[in-house]
Amino acid sequence: MNQQLSPGSLDDLFASEISGTVQGQLLMIQDKGEYQVLTLKHNTIYLDNSKKYISGKITVYTSSKDQYEIGNILSAKGEIKKFQQASNPGQFNEYQYNRMLNIYYKMNADEIDLITGKNSVFPQFLYDIKIRLIEVYNKMLPKKNAGILSAMILGEMSLLDPEIKELYQQSGISHILAISGLHVSLLGLYLFQFLKHLKIPLILNAGISILIIFSYGVLTNFSVSTNRAVVMLIILMLAGLIGRTYDLLSATAFSALIILIQSPLQITNAGFLLSFGAILGIGLINPVLSILIPYRNNFWDGLKTSISIQIITLPIILYFFYEFPTYSVIINMIILPSSSIIILLAILAGILGCISLPLGILTIGGVHYLLNSYEWVCRAASELPYRTFLIGRPDIWVITVYYVIVLLLICFHKKIKRKLCIFLLSFLFIIFIKSKHSSLDVTFLDVGQGDGIFLLSPSGTTYLVDGGSSDVSKVGQYRLEPFLKANGIKTLDYAIVTHMDSDHISGLKELVEAMDDMKGEATSMLYKGNINIRNLLIPDIYEKDEVYEKLISMAERKGIKITYIKRGDTIEDGGVRFTCLHPEADYSFTSRNAYSTVLSINYKEFDLLLTGDLEADGEDMVLEELKEQAGTADNAKSGNTNITENNSDIIAEAERQPATDYDVLNKRVTRLIQFRFPCSSL
Repeated sequence: MNQQLSPGSLDDLFASEISGTVQGQLLMIQDKGEYQVLTLKHNTIYLDNSKKYISGKITVYTSSKDQYEIGNILSAKGEIKKFQQASNPGQFNEYQYNRMLNIYYKMNADEIDLITGKNSVFPQFLYDIKIRLIEVYNKMLPKKNAGILSAMILGEMSLLDPEIKELYQQSGISHILAISGLHVSLLGLYLFQFLKHLKIPLILNAGISILIIFSYGVLTNFSVSTNRAVVMLIILMLAGLIGRTYDLLSATAFSALIILIQSPLQITNAGFLLSFGAILGIGLINPVLSILIPYRNNFWDGLKTSISIQIITLPIILYFFYEFPTYSVIINMIILPSSSIIILLAILAGILGCISLPLGILTIGGVHYLLNSYEWVCRAASELPYRTFLIGRPDIWVITVYYVIVLLLICFHKKIKRKLCIFLLSFLFIIFIKSKHSSLDVTFLDVGQGDGIFLLSPSGTTYLVDGGSSDVSKVGQYRLEPFLKANGIKTLDYAIVTHMDSDHISGLKELVEAMDDMKGEATSMLYKGNINIRNLLIPDIYEKDEVYEKLISMAERKGIKITYIKRGDTIEDGGVRFTCLHPEADYSFTSRNAYSTVLSINYKEFDLLLTGDLEADGEDMVLEELKEQAGTADNAKSGNTNITENNSDIIAEAERQPATDYDVLNKRVTRLIQFRFPCSSL
């Protein structure tokens, strides 16, 4: 436990990566097609300084197709890298996620040597079964459906079609793709009943069932939900053996304790919280709803169960994913009853297919059509209006208030009028709706080598100045979009481009490409999971290159209004004034940097100057404009909060002019920087 909560011994020796050799025992193999991912445990790391260090698990990426077996001792040479920590709100925390799994570093291996060929017989046997079942599913089904079954039954997510994964997520049924308690419970209980019919003694029956269930957990890499279900199923069987009553909530608490002892950081994992939240919803909320809504039939029972789970898991979903699928309750009611049929038939067909492929194909036919019907239902729901509500990440205090209210309703529902209790439960989600904005927020995002500056005005208008990176791949998908969604921003009112270098527009182009064609403002009223842009502001220049023209063409196709900005243009918005200082209309230039849009942003006693990558061609013009402003400014302005991007001549001049005394903000932002005005920096 202590090892997981403290940094690795190597962390202080290098910033992001270092050359070295890792020697450890092979724990897990994942075939990604073009490369393999090997997880090593019990590692010794040798650095070039001849020192050696002991480490937890390490993930090794290799393009080698050499076959290894679980338990082999391997030596891998290459670049040892740290996992990246989240530096922006909404960004995936790779570091925290892998520490939760007890994985400390990753390596891109240049070469791998087999040190010891001895394998771990039982884990390798289970791995061989897994590979065989994947092959059988691929022979019996089309690639898309085979990938779904590989994920559902074997936990092999790498074979899942990305489009199907996104479709299931948007519909709120992605949980059926994960190895869950439903899988384990079905397998365990049906196996237990089957052995019981064979007159197997009860103790031996339970022992065989537990062994097979545990083996299934190992085969599927023991996800949180699998771990939980295995522990709870073992408790259920032991309770039956000793003649004790099984208590759902007690078993849930015990399984949570077991998991947290193994991995304390699971408490921060969405999968852990959602898995146990669902069980708490069934155990705590469902009995209350059964009293409040006394109707009893399959429809109402299914609806109450689904709502019970949603009530408990809603804050968790919003905290980690910022939005929730509007029709997920209905879709789950349609799909979940048949999911158990898919699981049982898929397992049976996989076993039969290993013996006789025709028998497997005969058995799996129903699964094929059910999966096709799932896709049809999800696609139909995706065409409905308001399919997704984007709320943003709620504050911890809001989540606390929500759960306190839920707890009070659970404890005192018998003393509260039935209609009032139903009303409170129905409209409890209102607590997550954010209050009206009343300040100017400025956020300099960490996008690596590039720019991304977000502004939210007191009137609620949103601005993104640039949005690109030269060293972060898919910066729009992994940095810009998560940040915007975490803040509940589904529409950018203004996207402002300073110039057309990729480190300023690559992420912005991703956002534009993701929009529906020819929707424009209408799209902003119907959020469908993508960030929409109303207006694109680009510099007014004389000669437009190919990148410039392509961005214009793309924006026009998406229905985005395009405005060419030049010196003297202004935007007045809720007390905030945006003034363009550069370039002049039809500006001629020698490089892209030279025509960078320069914006002066003023709000109360705060001034912000954004210069893009301005070079000498435009600096004189901007300096003249700043001097004119300084000449007419009140002397008290020298005490204002003023910020500029790092541009040498402008900063030097600003330092000589008290009335334009801009503080220096380094061009490369290596961490999130936020300001709120009027207030101190966040």
